[in-house]
Amino acid sequence: MRSIRNITVSMNRSVVIGGIRWIGSNAMLVFITISFLFAAPSIAQMVDADFEVDIVAARSDDGLGRPKVDIYTRVPVTQMSFVRSATGFTAGYDITLDAIEWDEEDRLRNLVQSRIWSATVTANAFQETQTESRFDVTTQTLAIDPGKYLFEFEVADRNSNRTYVRSVPVTVRPMSGAVALSDITMVESYDEADFSIVPRVDARVGSDEAGFQAFYEMYVDGERQLMVTRTVRPSRMDGMDAIPRRTTLEGEEMEPTVEIVEQEQITVSTATSQFIVTVPMEDLKVGAHILEVSISDPVSGIVYAKAERPFMVEWNGLASHIENLDDAIAQLEYIAEARDLNFIREAPNEAERIKRFETFWDKRDPTPGTVRNERMEAYYYRINAANRDYGVSILDGWKTDRGYVLVRFGEPDHIRRKPHSFDYEPYEIWTFERIGRQFIFVDKTGFGDYELLFNVWDERTRLY
Repeated sequence: MRSIRNITVSMNRSVVIGGIRWIGSNAMLVFITISFLFAAPSIAQMVDADFEVDIVAARSDDGLGRPKVDIYTRVPVTQMSFVRSATGFTAGYDITLDAIEWDEEDRLRNLVQSRIWSATVTANAFQETQTESRFDVTTQTLAIDPGKYLFEFEVADRNSNRTYVRSVPVTVRPMSGAVALSDITMVESYDEADFSIVPRVDARVGSDEAGFQAFYEMYVDGERQLMVTRTVRPSRMDGMDAIPRRTTLEGEEMEPTVEIVEQEQITVSTATSQFIVTVPMEDLKVGAHILEVSISDPVSGIVYAKAERPFMVEWNGLASHIENLDDAIAQLEYIAEARDLNFIREAPNEAERIKRFETFWDKRDPTPGTVRNERMEAYYYRINAANRDYGVSILDGWKTDRGYVLVRFGEPDHIRRKPHSFDYEPYEIWTFERIGRQFIFVDKTGFGDYELLFNVWDERTRLY
């Protein structure tokens, strides 16, 4: 847990506004000097395996308004090699970071900064080294100019000589304006009693959580009336597939639906003000989202600054993935052989049936040895999305033609819809640029039961 220093609070209270809780007063919520723990979508990296990285931009304390970035790495202990020591078990690793400048033509140019640091992890008992919920977090801070960079990380285990690498594109926004905004962090926990926060480095929220907290900082050159707008919208990426942009027949793009919009006019008089808000989860669907905070002039509407933070809402545990095991087994139809389905169904008892079901997915786990099975999550996310969006009459959505394509290939890159007219029946065209296919669905009955015009492997579905 990281403590917040130099705290002054003008009014210690909580205000709930449109489902989002603000801590403090309008004029001065919580003013803190801290090594910032927030991240923006352009500089956040969500990693499923090996280690995770969060890179955070904020205004430095040099008085010139230059930015700095705080770098957080989170390494699971299960990725470390422990050796017996006098105090129990010890592991160690070294981290190398190269920050490389990226020019306007997306070409890598100069090595701007390079840094190496080390970490040591101890455990009293061997069981602690096998705990999947335990991580080691390191922090580094760099002073850096605004611009585009590629941050290249290398984590080297000192006992096993294994090396993990990660490249993270980074965009550092200017922070020197008369009104500016830091990046946003997601907060794992916040203790109002001692004003300390724990960052949520992986930016993942469980579907069973009521909400999560976000933390950002605002900078002004004098007292100002400002409009703060917070929105949550679906992201273009859910960690596996692009969320489609709906288009008209003429090809006009429509933005994904915004799920949450909150606004409040505030008075800010201190040069540096920090805010903690609570984002409710009840209206958020499983998948990728972006939290956006913008500050604007309440009269003219001119936007002074904007920051974004991607995050992922995920199911927690098997019970959250699956409401009914019989249904879940039947829904394997699109990826399982008949003998696999029969083997699971013919188990002598319920315990064995669950075991066989889990074994089926364990064999397809892209990150074996971890708590999560990303492939299973993605598959049943698609099943639920199909049931939600494409069910007709008494037929579950995953059994429809559109549901079948969604489960097999994920969300299309583009969808073009044409409603009913006197000349032709309603139809939809789903384009999958990443696999070079295009599928046409026709509603021949007029009741929303869209049928696939050609089989998915028909040559006529090819784009090129």
